[in-house]
Amino acid sequence: MTPYPDNFAYVIPAEDAIVHTLDHPFCWDQTCGCHEHPLLIQEVARFVTDGLLTPDEATDFVAGKTV
Repeated sequence: MTPYPDNFAYVIPAEDAIVHTLDHPFCWDQTCGCHEHPLLIQEVARFVTDGLLTPDEATDFVAGKTV
């Protein structure tokens, strides 16, 4: 029997499905329409007005980046 090293991790490829959830309404795909959805943008603008996000954080959030 050929020994195999036990110091590596298996990589299981995941599907690159675009996922939109209530917690993450903006996805990573910049061609998706979620980044220009008026109601979603309006909600993020309200977060900035309420002081929950800075303008830079809001921009990153709409771009699909983690805040």
